[in-house]
Amino acid sequence: MSKEIDRKLKVLRTLLVASLFFLTAFQLFAAESSGKPIALFLNDPAYDSALSPIERSLAEQGIVYRIFKIFKDELPGDERDYAGIIIAGGDSMRNYIDWNNKIYEGGEIILRGEVPILGICLGHQIVSRVYGSVMYYSEERRWHNVKTLLDDPILEGLSDTLLVWENHAYAVAKLPDGFRLMASGSVTPIQMIKHESKTIYGVQFHPETPGEFLSTPQGWKLLSNFAKISKAETVPVPLPPNGRKVFPY
Repeated sequence: MSKEIDRKLKVLRTLLVASLFFLTAFQLFAAESSGKPIALFLNDPAYDSALSPIERSLAEQGIVYRIFKIFKDELPGDERDYAGIIIAGGDSMRNYIDWNNKIYEGGEIILRGEVPILGICLGHQIVSRVYGSVMYYSEERRWHNVKTLLDDPILEGLSDTLLVWENHAYAVAKLPDGFRLMASGSVTPIQMIKHESKTIYGVQFHPETPGEFLSTPQGWKLLSNFAKISKAETVPVPLPPNGRKVFPY
């Protein structure tokens, strides 16, 4: 009987130590948080009511976000109310910039760069156009390796070569004014960029896409690194043992 009691006590001590470790780790991360969510700019009407892949990746990592449907003219009154901005993919640059290079409110937010910004696919192209670049036809719809070229906190914990999902018809023709090239690909050379003095990134690929064989792709780490750079609010994610589940906020 005493051996059984000793065994149970050891198990309880192990569980207590593990719980204290995870609680301390979460408190340390939370202490660095601004307490503000990420503003997610959606540019695809297909996600008017459906959950977008970016939302899933943020929710499953405990990154708190708020949606703005740019295709419905939704924009934050003051972007500084948010820890950072993610500009999603889609098929329209509405509320950012038109083909005559007239810049609208969304584009002005990017130019100000008062909070960290990450543009994804179309978002990357929008950031590039707002800062003076142009597009060209370059269709890619496949898994592809891209090579990282610079060290940066957004790439922390990632390898020099990333397997990513490409799904675009156009690409950035030249580096926008004031930006550096961070990653390149064999078909579309400008795969990732960063502003030289502002915390503004653009990625041509889709870091949020898991694919059938990647339940948690490398790109999810890039998104969590961006949330960390932004000091975005995070919450514990009680994932069930039999699979992943989305907890939208």
